[in-house]
Amino acid sequence: MFIQISMSNYLKLASALFLSLFFILNDQSLAQDSNKFIERGTLTVVVTGFPNEEGNCRFALDNSKAVYEREDSVWIGKVLPIINKQVIVVIDSLAYGEYAVRVFHDENENEKIDTNFLGIPTEDYGYSNDALDWFGPPSWEKAKFIFNQPEMRLEIKVDSFL
Repeated sequence: MFIQISMSNYLKLASALFLSLFFILNDQSLAQDSNKFIERGTLTVVVTGFPNEEGNCRFALDNSKAVYEREDSVWIGKVLPIINKQVIVVIDSLAYGEYAVRVFHDENENEKIDTNFLGIPTEDYGYSNDALDWFGPPSWEKAKFIFNQPEMRLEIKVDSFL
């Protein structure tokens, strides 16, 4: 069976197919390039207040309340040497958003924050915004900060608070 198509109908069909193909391919390229539109910057965190250079600094950058409140996970975690009683962490290409930083001085390198018999930390620690709480770590709301600029510097002073 042979179907006869007029020239004007043929042009309309060809145009519709061309436009459909154009939009499909364009949509796929936008999906592949979607990361190009996310605003990013550089976060520099300076941690001071270390009484000595023994052991190391355990650094955690969390990107949500759920990650922050878990003791067994971090979004970005680093174990860093203490040089001149301070630690400087530079994170490039960080997407704009809400974050919180927590650090502690793992002086004896046992990979955990040591506490006394009451559960009070005996190793120095600190949080973004110098957030504190009387009974346990400060809440996400106290420690979080908004990262929304090309370059940002954050300073945290560790202390044992005893």
